[in-house]
Amino acid sequence: MNESYLEIVELENGEIVLRPASDEGVESEPLAVLKISDTTKAYLQDRYFELAKRMFHAGIDFVYSEDFPESEVHESHDDDDIASQAKVIH
Repeated sequence: MNESYLEIVELENGEIVLRPASDEGVESEPLAVLKISDTTKAYLQDRYFELAKRMFHAGIDFVYSEDFPESEVHESHDDDDIASQAKVIH
């Protein structure tokens, strides 16, 4: 697996994932998962995948920017911990 490259892929279940690219065709664990509702997909038509690409690119740009607060990087949590830490952003 060549982890220096990332790929954005739409899975059969409709989720769009950002994951390390694989030379061998072996799927790797996603770094991020995006679920776009069917209503939004219908509204955006073929542009929903472009929206996903731009969202992932914005996240990558933020992580590698000077604005990224390195002191707030946390170790991974299990799904229950993440759900209990949900935040509302306005």
